[in-house]
Amino acid sequence: MKKLTALALALLLVLSLCACGGGSSEDTSMLGTYNLYAMDFGDGNVMLTEAFFTGANYVTLKSGGAGEMALEDDVADVKWKADGEKIVISAADGDMNATVANGLLTLDMDGDKLYFVANDEAKGLIPGLASEEPTAELGGETEAAASADGAALQAAWNGWWNGCIDLTGCTGDWEFLNGSTYDAVMYVELGEDGVGRLGIFDPFGELISNEHSSIYVDAECHADEQYLYCDSGTAFDAALNPSDWRIVRNLDDPDKLNVGSTSVNANGDTIGYDFQFKPWGDRWEGDNYTQFIPHFDAYISAIDSGITSPFGDSFEGFGIAEPAAGGNDAPAPATDAPAPAADAPAADSALLGANPTKLNVNDKGVAYVSYPGDQFVYDSDYGKLKNETTGVGILIDPMLGATNLAELKASYEQNNSDEDEYSLEETTVCGYNALILKYSDWLGATMRVDLDFGGEHDGWYGISFAVSGDSLPDCDTDVVWAIIDSMELLK
Repeated sequence: MKKLTALALALLLVLSLCACGGGSSEDTSMLGTYNLYAMDFGDGNVMLTEAFFTGANYVTLKSGGAGEMALEDDVADVKWKADGEKIVISAADGDMNATVANGLLTLDMDGDKLYFVANDEAKGLIPGLASEEPTAELGGETEAAASADGAALQAAWNGWWNGCIDLTGCTGDWEFLNGSTYDAVMYVELGEDGVGRLGIFDPFGELISNEHSSIYVDAECHADEQYLYCDSGTAFDAALNPSDWRIVRNLDDPDKLNVGSTSVNANGDTIGYDFQFKPWGDRWEGDNYTQFIPHFDAYISAIDSGITSPFGDSFEGFGIAEPAAGGNDAPAPATDAPAPAADAPAADSALLGANPTKLNVNDKGVAYVSYPGDQFVYDSDYGKLKNETTGVGILIDPMLGATNLAELKASYEQNNSDEDEYSLEETTVCGYNALILKYSDWLGATMRVDLDFGGEHDGWYGISFAVSGDSLPDCDTDVVWAIIDSMELLK
């Protein structure tokens, strides 16, 4: 949707700079108000704009060359002049070119097009438009659903979808989740009229729990060929806003679904979310996004075992329509598949002791570390490993942000170089480029080991080990380094 955002910003900029100039060789048949209806990115993909633009979006052509334009309630007076079917809207920094014919106003934005219509008949004049206009009535049928083949809609949407949720822009109790990714599965059940219900679940119980009732989203919905519209229901235990929950098919990969926005839970905390889904059973071949799905390997093991539902045959759906063929006849629950476990055995180093434990780092699916269970325990309240005897703690965090190693090094040199026992080393750890920061202050000592995995996910993708203790010798021990050296990526 980045191109859509750029298009919207460009139009808003033009509106903000519109001048009162120009004249008009007036054609009275052009006069009237044209409402934004569809858009074309110049690649033949024509989409309805209702799911992307809110508020008032229109062009009004008045007599005498006067006019008015609005985008998402941002209204500006404009001037226009016509030359046949072509019109020019004059602005301080240039002109906007458009054509008007038979109730259809087509605004050309450097090859991208916005289509404004004065009446329903004009909708049929938009080249390449395949679907009808959805209505905004909550829980109601759309014109598309009413006219489309119900069986085709059910085949397109019904059943299980597998994917994940990315979390950004979280505040309050959710703030610690910024930059994290969790697994997600979705079940859709539409009737023949294209109206039904969907649920988005936490399958591994990491963010909520793994009960069927532990649900991110529970919504009444309706669908057309392009979108699933959530009309009412709950999202993160609060009433959902329908304008934030329009699930769209990816333009480049029609089998991939996406929905992203910001929600507010019952406590008033904000949750920035971005869900990605593909049909259950799809192997996501050629999709680099799989490196960020925490339990993707477990999912592949499940579908290779013939499992056709993440909850097996114990999930009965919503009872609205018959499930898609093979949708819920799993021979066993997906949790029976080999999945990453918090108590996975084995350790690569004798320093880790006789009973090592393997930790899925902060339950975010970024990496595993092995640690000696007879010396360290995992404190879930603080998200760290802690040695109760020595007081040494190891906070292990994914690093998903705009900072790279060079910027991180500069930050350390600026903010920590005046601390006691300060040192900063560039090296490699576990085969990855790394920084090792050491210093002490009145609170104690810190050794921080930052690894750069060399990938991209909203910025730099890596992991940080922040070791704290009373002194640097307490932090910089063979056992601590054995834990750090045990780090392995999921993929």
